[in-house]
Amino acid sequence: MSIRESHTGAPRLVCDQPAWGKLYRGSPLRRRVQVALSLELAAFGMAVVVSMVNFALPLLAMRLGASPFQLGVVGTVGPLCYTLAAPFTGRLADRLRPKRLMIAGAVIYALVYTGIVWTERVEDLLPPVGLGGAVVALFWPPLAAWIAEGKDREALARALGEYNVAWCTGVVAGPLLGGLAFHVNFRLPFWGAAGLNMAIIALLVGVPGGSGAPTRAEADPPSGVRHPMLYVIWVANFAGYFALGTVRALFPKLGTELGFSPKALGILMALISLAQLATFVHYRTKAGRDVRGLKPLVAAQALAVGGMGLVSISKEAYGFALGFLLLGFLLGTTYSLSLFHSLYGQVQMGAYSGLNEAIVGSGILVGPFVGGWVAQHSGLRAPYVLCALIVAGAVTIEGVLLRHGARNSPKAERP
Repeated sequence: MSIRESHTGAPRLVCDQPAWGKLYRGSPLRRRVQVALSLELAAFGMAVVVSMVNFALPLLAMRLGASPFQLGVVGTVGPLCYTLAAPFTGRLADRLRPKRLMIAGAVIYALVYTGIVWTERVEDLLPPVGLGGAVVALFWPPLAAWIAEGKDREALARALGEYNVAWCTGVVAGPLLGGLAFHVNFRLPFWGAAGLNMAIIALLVGVPGGSGAPTRAEADPPSGVRHPMLYVIWVANFAGYFALGTVRALFPKLGTELGFSPKALGILMALISLAQLATFVHYRTKAGRDVRGLKPLVAAQALAVGGMGLVSISKEAYGFALGFLLLGFLLGTTYSLSLFHSLYGQVQMGAYSGLNEAIVGSGILVGPFVGGWVAQHSGLRAPYVLCALIVAGAVTIEGVLLRHGARNSPKAERP
């Protein structure tokens, strides 16, 4: 605020632009670059926040005396609420300013996990964890829709590639930071996440844009092609994240019985995220040239089927490492293609982004339940055979969808 003299000579009160808002002055190109970098930094920061919390939450529950069943419930509530909320928050992003939704989600998330450390019973964790899962859905689908506003095919592929690299880097860094913080004090990961959330909010306040009136890409794909291909990639994405949820939930048990140390288990599991990150970097450098056809998807699925088969029979670390690298390659491919086709040429980009996130969340939720049941009845290696069958079955469903789409749109350009 400042007092200035009006044209009549009378003093008047003027609201000055925030200091950080001046960073976005300059040429339109410079402003677009600065906004893009700010959104990528926000994606990285929120990924660190969420992965820190997800790492520390089971440790907090165990500190409160949680049983294995209670640990499973605590680990399910947040993703379940996120999966249910994402389609609705995506639609909100088409009507309201994405920036406002993201700030609201970040504020509530910070408040939830600032106070969660004072819980005294495992049951008391469930309401805040569920609320946290729901409000973080105010962040991710609107952010993806904001990034996609007004971009053509190559610009969209490049922007989404940078976004994917940013959040995946945060997912890799978050558990490491969470582990170090929990070692110092069990409250520190949650308070650190809340503090980082405050920094994200301060960053977003100064970012211009996010009008909530997204414009469709300049070169829309033919409608007869867009939807069959989108459904095909959604099926593939569900299958990939089904496998990821199964591996995350069940492999530590198999690895422990094979004599792997916690450190070795952590390294093997990290290979999935590292391979996914490398795949995101690949699609970023291709600038959209590999996101239209289905050849990369089919290749990734074929390799992942072999990778899960390898995991089901391996006894040595290198076999598991190769299998997990191939799974990470599949996840990087399906998520890149799924997010691109969910946003490219769409008017309601927020709604489609929310549906894409819901599909990811549903795969992560269903995998551990079905895989756990299979492991209970058929042994600890059986879930990985199931994952291979799910991915292979997805290929069959994809073929049916493509043939059905071709019959309904005979004049459409084939992918």
